[in-house]
Amino acid sequence: MKPLKLELEAFGPYANREVIDFAAFGGQGLILITGETGAGKTVLFDGLMYALYGEPSQRERDAQMLRCKNAEPGTVTRVSLTFEEKGQVYTVTREPMQTKLKKNKKEFKKTPDPERLELKTETGVLENREAAARIRDLLGLDAAQFSQTVLIAQGTFRDLLTADSQRRQEIFRDLFGTGLYDRIQAEIQERARLKREELKACVAENEAGRSQLSLYDGVPFDGAACRKVLEEEAASIRTSRASLKERETSLQGLIMQAEQLKARAQEQKRKALLQERKNKALKEEADCRKRLRELEPQEAAFAKDRNSIGGLEKQAADARKAESLQKDIQALEASIGRKGDEVRKAGAELETDRIRLQALREVPVQLEQTRAVLAELEKQQTRARERAQLVQELEAARKTLGQALEKFETANGAWVRANRRFLAGQAGILAASLEAGQPCPVCGSVDHPAPAPLEQDVPDEAQVQRLKQRAHEADVRQQQAAAAVHEREGRLSSLEDVPVRELDQKLRETRAMIRGLQGQMEEKTRLERQVPGREQALETLRKEQTALETKLAGLRSSAALLTGTRGAQELEAEIREQRCDAFDRELQESRKQLAACESRVAEAQAAMDQIPETDAVSLEAVQALETRRQTLSGDIEEGRRRLEERDHVLRNDVAQLKKLEAGFARQAELEQASADVSMLARTLAGTQSGMQRISLEAWVQMMYLDQVLEAANRRFLQLSRGQYRLVRSEGQKKGAGKTGLDLAVEDRFSGEVRPVQTLSGGESFEASLCLAMGLSDRVAAANPGISIDTLFIDEGFGSLDEESLGKAMQVLSELAQYRCVAVISHVAGLKTAIDRQIQVKKNQGTSHVRLQV
Repeated sequence: MKPLKLELEAFGPYANREVIDFAAFGGQGLILITGETGAGKTVLFDGLMYALYGEPSQRERDAQMLRCKNAEPGTVTRVSLTFEEKGQVYTVTREPMQTKLKKNKKEFKKTPDPERLELKTETGVLENREAAARIRDLLGLDAAQFSQTVLIAQGTFRDLLTADSQRRQEIFRDLFGTGLYDRIQAEIQERARLKREELKACVAENEAGRSQLSLYDGVPFDGAACRKVLEEEAASIRTSRASLKERETSLQGLIMQAEQLKARAQEQKRKALLQERKNKALKEEADCRKRLRELEPQEAAFAKDRNSIGGLEKQAADARKAESLQKDIQALEASIGRKGDEVRKAGAELETDRIRLQALREVPVQLEQTRAVLAELEKQQTRARERAQLVQELEAARKTLGQALEKFETANGAWVRANRRFLAGQAGILAASLEAGQPCPVCGSVDHPAPAPLEQDVPDEAQVQRLKQRAHEADVRQQQAAAAVHEREGRLSSLEDVPVRELDQKLRETRAMIRGLQGQMEEKTRLERQVPGREQALETLRKEQTALETKLAGLRSSAALLTGTRGAQELEAEIREQRCDAFDRELQESRKQLAACESRVAEAQAAMDQIPETDAVSLEAVQALETRRQTLSGDIEEGRRRLEERDHVLRNDVAQLKKLEAGFARQAELEQASADVSMLARTLAGTQSGMQRISLEAWVQMMYLDQVLEAANRRFLQLSRGQYRLVRSEGQKKGAGKTGLDLAVEDRFSGEVRPVQTLSGGESFEASLCLAMGLSDRVAAANPGISIDTLFIDEGFGSLDEESLGKAMQVLSELAQYRCVAVISHVAGLKTAIDRQIQVKKNQGTSHVRLQV
């Protein structure tokens, strides 16, 4: 990065707009920044740092405190930096959060504006987050790295020299990105932990499976012995099953024998029943023959009596007619009574319907009013549901926005890393074409002390552009997601929050009321149709009652004409007729019974003739055989159940044995894998016994520190006139992975190695300066995409004697041959030695800048 122009306005002590034109100095050589104490020399570095990273050059300063107290209220605090990077010119402008005047120029805005950042590039203008990301990508350094390698501010100048091992580890992690190795170490440790947990779970699972084996109780587990036990159990089950088969065959023989005995016993029982039925039929036949012998002699006498009663048939017919009329009269009187009851009931029902119909006359109006209430409640429910749906949509939209932001950050990070590697690769390609003694096409130097290495697997421009396009598309999607969230929030704010439970209760009550009113409407409609029918039915019943009363009067007149006294002769004839009828019926019934008895006797004999003669079977023999069958059947069923249980246990144990054998094999594999990854984790963490106790990240940082010390000592030996050389301390501290990053100084005159804190003030300044320049060289060499074209040093040179100051000037002059070196100092010798100056002057509370080119 090469600064071309810095503009400050209402910033620090600069109330008005100040312009520092670095381009006027030609882009290289020494520049002295001078001025009295408090004039604002360091603020120039603050402005440059704030423009790029939004923070001052020193950690104890606050960016919000950089506004000039003497600036006019309407003047906006603003910093602008124009710089060149890889042949392209960029301008970054940043305004801190500040209170501004309103348009009326009299009142201040109540809410401060947020910080504003703008970057003008070769293709357009970027703002805020996009601009910050592009600056970081262009420079390849964050704020902490920039302050260690480019802008070495007061308070941080000696950090790298005097820092303890832990602090130096943090600095190198930021500068050289060694956190990757710490993450690798943590990842391997996590894998070791997961392997140990997986092994522990596998051991527990195998032990649990071992306890589930029912037929094997050997300790420890032996697969071959277990399999032998299971094979013996399988052979025993086969033997028991064969024995059970033989017993089942015996049971089948007993079943057949028992069935034969039962069949014979049934035949004998049936024959006995048939004999009993035949005997009963023979007895009934004898009784019937005896009764017929008594009745047949009386048949002639009863025939004579029947012929003598024919003359009385006319009188009997009239008497029977009169009796029939009397019965009709009684039936008609009963019908008239029932008809009267029907008339009274119909009249009462009609009156009840008329009263109920009158009570329901207001139902239609009530139903219409209730329906209107329901419609309004349903509208409220629809709005409530719409609001609930909007709440769900808003939650989903916010989730989508979060995912879109994560995807944008991932895509943007991938593009930044690929672009950095692409730029780094270009530097390597350019460096590969350099030849000793030939000028560099970029800087023109014929010396190439540290050419950029040729990177491997460098992405091409098309890949970088694709990643950039993906990052842009991800940004568009997250903006769309944010717009969706805003749109739903706006719609939600316009909808009233209705208590849903109370609304649902009102809806249920209103719908229940409507159902009740609809039922009453149906009842009203039914009654309106029913009342005319009941009126007509009542009239019909009254007419039928009148007709029955008229018919009853006619029947009573006819019955009066047939009424008379019946004679004794008629009654005697009737009695004789009844006796004749009874005799005839008894005679016919006896003859039928005799025929039926003869038929039953014949049927029983025929059935008995069909049953073969067999030996008698006792009931005891049948019961004894059945008992034997049941006992044997129960024993077989119990044996079958026990065999099934043993077979089930055997199958489970066989399956469990297969799982256990696989489980113990997997356990052995996990034990080996866990041991391997645990040893690797201990090795990387520096805890492996018998090895040097140093972590992977510390080892990599030691390598970088050796390279930094090599570059620093070339200058430190020159400044100290060959006396001092910085070395890495090999002493070991307590704890693993904390060694190798301490610094010491080697006194080559005495051969003594001592702590860097023992250096004098001037010696400490020389060591810090050489270490900072060596660090800058190695950072540039380790990151070919980073071009450190300018070095800013904010540190007093007053601690140096005249000879040391001359040596320091010689080193800075050599460094300034291919880059710009700007130094803040009050030393008079530097004012004489460095004629190109930026002079800061104080005047009535404000400061101004003047260039001396």
